[in-house]
Amino acid sequence: MILTRPTESSLGCHRNSMERVEGGWIYDGSATDRLWHKSAIGRPIPDGGLVLAACELIFCRDHRHVEFPSDTWLMGIMMEDGRTILEGAIMEALRVPGNKIVLKGNLEGMGLEHSEDSWGLRWSSDMHPRNDSPVAEVRWFTDTASFDAKRDLYQWTKEVEERGRIAEAVVIDEELSVVTYHLSIANPAGILEPPSEDGFMKISCRDYVETHTGGAFFTDSDGWPSEAIGVPIHGGRQLDWVERELVHVLGQPSIDFHIDSFSTGLTDPELGMTRTASLLKELWYRGLNTRPGFKFGTTWRCYTGPIGEDHAPWLINDPDDREKVVNDWGRACLTSRLASGVNKHWICPIDVGTGDWRFLEISRPPADSRWSNPSKR
Repeated sequence: MILTRPTESSLGCHRNSMERVEGGWIYDGSATDRLWHKSAIGRPIPDGGLVLAACELIFCRDHRHVEFPSDTWLMGIMMEDGRTILEGAIMEALRVPGNKIVLKGNLEGMGLEHSEDSWGLRWSSDMHPRNDSPVAEVRWFTDTASFDAKRDLYQWTKEVEERGRIAEAVVIDEELSVVTYHLSIANPAGILEPPSEDGFMKISCRDYVETHTGGAFFTDSDGWPSEAIGVPIHGGRQLDWVERELVHVLGQPSIDFHIDSFSTGLTDPELGMTRTASLLKELWYRGLNTRPGFKFGTTWRCYTGPIGEDHAPWLINDPDDREKVVNDWGRACLTSRLASGVNKHWICPIDVGTGDWRFLEISRPPADSRWSNPSKR
């Protein structure tokens, strides 16, 4: 859409001759050329000037010596849209390090494809939209906002990565403090031989006793068929309830096993097992060595090979465990930060079909890409 200057004063003629149009306010002051050609701020219009969105005006007022259209402008725009001051803080956090941010509403006519869910596109400090392709697509969320990892974040991340861009989530709290996270499609894999059908059969035929938490303790672990199944202890092998369920479902157990009092979810009739067991099976079949993730606040920590050879690079939660499920940004930030602090990757399992799993990582970016407020408020 090509914008021209409105002729009706009803659109709002303010101080500095700023006029309101669709998408923002027209600015044609002395800094017009510099704002676009140096910083890619606003949207150029054919007859001169820039259209500045509300959050861009806030940034320009604080960092480019551009005054608001009127003394009451901020109050008025906040009454229209309470998100404006949040977007102003986010714009500041992204732009002060030198990034160029072009809002979705300003992309029309630039020939750049983007997700409809993205807030804007980002270029690094040494790039410009007139010459370069964007490096990231950006969305922002409040720290209290819930999310749907499967239907929203995973699909958005997949769409962004297919364009060769980084999926960036900016999270802001009530103090207007901003933190940045990268979203990426993860593919955790290890080198262990996955448990075989024959292995499950052999384990299920062994004698065991039920543990206090619904698991199973096998006193005889000689010739144990899989390193991934169970924890070696006292010369035997102890399985938790999920591992016991898989042995029960995939083997031929001699003892009935009713998991209702132990499991985090109901048995899925199509799977023939709980979703938790289906996920654990997926992890084993990826060659991973799973161990309880209790000390990291997750369901599992996952090794690429035998225990002791290396640290566990991945932390994964059971999506049906209400005490561990992560579906809001406050908890996601905490979990991701804790994982990063112990040099691990926290990944969300995504159930995309009957027994078919994908994984989404929410991670702290490298130190040179952690966009945050430039000054303490």
